[in-house]
Amino acid sequence: MIYTPLYIKTDYSLLSSLIKIDDLVEFASSNNIKSLGIADDNLCGAIEFYHKCLKNNIKPIIGLTLKIDSMTIILYAKNYNGYLNLIKINSLLEEENLNIDNLNEIVDDLICIIPFKYKELESTLKFKDIFIGYEKKEEEKELKENKIYIKETLYLKQEDSKYLKYLTAIKNGTTLDKNQEKLDNYLYLEQDLPYDLTNNYKIYEMCDIKLEFKQDLIPKYECPDNLTSYEYLKKLCIEGLKRIFGDKVGSKYIERLKYELSVINDMNFCDYFLIVWDYVKYAKDSGILVGPGRGSASGSLVSYCLNIIEIDPLKYNLLFERFLNKDRITMPDIDIDFDGQRIEEVIDYCKNKYGIKNVTSILTYSSLTTKQVLRDVGKVLNLNDDTVNYFSRMFKSKLSISKNYETSDQIKNHLLKNPELNDLINISKKLENIKKHISIHASGVIISKYPIDNVIPLIKYKDEYLTGYQAGFLEDIGLIKMDFLSLKTLTVINELIDSIGIDYNSIPAYDKEAIKVFYFGNTLGIFQFESPGMIDFLKKFKPISFEEIYNTIALYRPGPMDNIDSYIKRRSGIESVDYFDPSLESILKPTYGIIVYQEQIMQIASTMASFTLGEADILRRAMSKKKEDVLKGEKNKFISRSIQNGYDKNLALKIYDLILKFAEYGFPKAHAVAYSVISYKMAYIKAHYPLVFIKNMLDSSISSNIDTKYKLANARNNGIKVINPDINKSTTRYEIEDDHLLYPLVGIKDVTIMDINNIMINREKEYTDIFDFIRRIDLNLVSKKAILGLIYVGAFDSLNFNRRTLAKNLDVILNYAELVKDLMDDMVEVPNITEYDEFTSKEITNLEYEYLGLYLNNHPVTEYRKRYNRPISINSVSNYMNKKINIIVKIDKLKEVVTKKHDTICFMTLIDELGTIDATIFSDTYKKIPDIKEGDIVLIYGRVNRRKGKDQIIVNGLKVLD
Repeated sequence: MIYTPLYIKTDYSLLSSLIKIDDLVEFASSNNIKSLGIADDNLCGAIEFYHKCLKNNIKPIIGLTLKIDSMTIILYAKNYNGYLNLIKINSLLEEENLNIDNLNEIVDDLICIIPFKYKELESTLKFKDIFIGYEKKEEEKELKENKIYIKETLYLKQEDSKYLKYLTAIKNGTTLDKNQEKLDNYLYLEQDLPYDLTNNYKIYEMCDIKLEFKQDLIPKYECPDNLTSYEYLKKLCIEGLKRIFGDKVGSKYIERLKYELSVINDMNFCDYFLIVWDYVKYAKDSGILVGPGRGSASGSLVSYCLNIIEIDPLKYNLLFERFLNKDRITMPDIDIDFDGQRIEEVIDYCKNKYGIKNVTSILTYSSLTTKQVLRDVGKVLNLNDDTVNYFSRMFKSKLSISKNYETSDQIKNHLLKNPELNDLINISKKLENIKKHISIHASGVIISKYPIDNVIPLIKYKDEYLTGYQAGFLEDIGLIKMDFLSLKTLTVINELIDSIGIDYNSIPAYDKEAIKVFYFGNTLGIFQFESPGMIDFLKKFKPISFEEIYNTIALYRPGPMDNIDSYIKRRSGIESVDYFDPSLESILKPTYGIIVYQEQIMQIASTMASFTLGEADILRRAMSKKKEDVLKGEKNKFISRSIQNGYDKNLALKIYDLILKFAEYGFPKAHAVAYSVISYKMAYIKAHYPLVFIKNMLDSSISSNIDTKYKLANARNNGIKVINPDINKSTTRYEIEDDHLLYPLVGIKDVTIMDINNIMINREKEYTDIFDFIRRIDLNLVSKKAILGLIYVGAFDSLNFNRRTLAKNLDVILNYAELVKDLMDDMVEVPNITEYDEFTSKEITNLEYEYLGLYLNNHPVTEYRKRYNRPISINSVSNYMNKKINIIVKIDKLKEVVTKKHDTICFMTLIDELGTIDATIFSDTYKKIPDIKEGDIVLIYGRVNRRKGKDQIIVNGLKVLD
């Protein structure tokens, strides 16, 4: 008789079971268990369980544990219809709307098991097949028919029982003693069962579930005038072509459109394109900023005609087959970027159009990953948080706890010194990667023809529905994932164009000043181009066209990055270009013979080996995913076909190995072009409206002093002055004042948001002098320290006294405020103020640095540069590559390193008013220079070179100026 363990709960019953489905199936396979039954508190694990059981020749039995009026019952699906009924019941359970009456309406093809203590339920339930589940011999004796042995299984082996209590404690947020009694009143799979298993076997025979896949679940788009979805799609595309090109449409566009439409129609994806067109149109009609394109969908002319994307795929030689082809039958995937602040409007539009249960976000799980499980178990064991956090930082997130231990001497040594952490390690190993809680997929949304709980389970989560299954299982069923991506950059652009008063679509396709932004590496704040490494690359690369701008995105990545120097030399004619064969020149010419894009790999395979572009895409995917079994056959095909086409075998082998090398790093050209459009448009705004752009850029960094320093230097480089805060005009953001920016009231030492709010609330009209200010604010909310900080950074400069005078007289001013508080203003005489000479320029600079944490305008380096007539600044260093320079800078950071040879090398970070750069002083030079420290102003004699893609200065001599 075949024994089927039925009442297994997995980690999909969150923090209730130690059993992961992979471990369960592996255990069953190893122990010759031919069937398994799960009955979690939800159906979220059903499809993973089903797939993995079948893969291992194990019969899956899918069940659901219900609680009705505090009573527990278990249901099992006999077949697919029973499974669909389980899904309906699961929805009632999630909506907290399940009772005996509505349960009795959904009884077909389900087996019901009632635990012994609730056996009186048998008379009220209408299921055809009802069994009474028992756990003990005395219960078995009391029952006659329809009895079945069933006991909850929460771990696989008996020794695992001692770990369940820790999982329960994590769930409940409680602490435990490791000697606390274990929870062992559960079944484990290797247990011998001295019970009558006849009905257990009967259920095994009754259940035969076969899930349905590749269903037609894409909604049918309601087309006007009784047109079919293909006819309407074709009509919209023709209208789109005329809108773009007028009456004279080139034949290559017409042929490409016919081809794409035929593929889309043959693959039954017309409705999909219409659905995407519809919600993108809604967004654009509603003034919601939509990205110009993303990913391989930018290679589709149909998408361009529909205004889903704004990239002409033929202009940029983008391949439709990289996106969709008959040789690779997968769902289309048009990812759309939206302004993040309004993306919910688009999703709500879809919910209203197709139904709230037809449009849902996708469920994901957060798990007890390596560091997370250590911290959680640490809390359960009541260990010191700092101790556990320090220990967890020794672990690499991508490695398991066991692998971390095996490969880290630091962890081993720490455990030797702290043996009390051994329990933490051992318990954490057992709980590692168990699911902890539900999350929402960052962008994926399912739009279904039918309410989704007619097909798969739904989960109610924070007042919205989520798919019960994770993203990886949905396409197999036939559900199509739409990616609604929230792109913060579009929110930024929207704020910019609103401030300026221009239309996003009015930005010209080519603008000389916008290109210059990239040429000079002035791309701080520009999407995709603002990292220090990318800026350094741009300064070296100096792109002069939109084509070279999108090439930089693809080149500045691991792999292709190795070819940057060669690319630049080839572009400059310093190095010869090798196309390998004349037939490949047209493919590789745009990138000077270097394979950069996935599309180039596909074109090479098509040209040399007569692969269809669909076949070439399969080759590309196999290469990028390193599918060895596929690659072996594809290599033979590539070589043999190339030889048939007249290519030399050695050349074919060389090219195949070359594209294999680059396939891992190859970038989709369609994505590079689309995202460069966003970057280019931002560059246009920065070039023509620098004040608004840099204000927005600085606003985004108010909470980060480091970022603010960097961006203030960029403001200066763009000729924009940021002046001291003004008590009457400054707010919590940067404000535009004539042709400069006004520093905000935030980020000043000792000035809190409470101080600022009170100052602004009482500023219904401007403060006329310091006494007017002190009378109107609430001194219970604005501290003396805050007022002093505001004085030192110049916030009161527009009023009646200088900074030193205000600082020296502050106690007198505050005493006046105390008197005014209790009496009428005209009853208290304004005190006499003793006036003092203003602070020196150097004192003002130092006070501003102390209270702002940065040099706003009076950077100390500026004065010295003028005095010593040394014009070179950090932002111009790249113009002196491999040349000697003299430069005046401030030492911001300094670090000495002693080598194995006992030589001392000094590494420095240097700053001036326009930038930051690293410098190195080697041992021989370091011995000869005077003592230096952080904060010194120094004149450096050195040579500029590049290390790890960044400019640096090798110091040959140094003089301390301050």
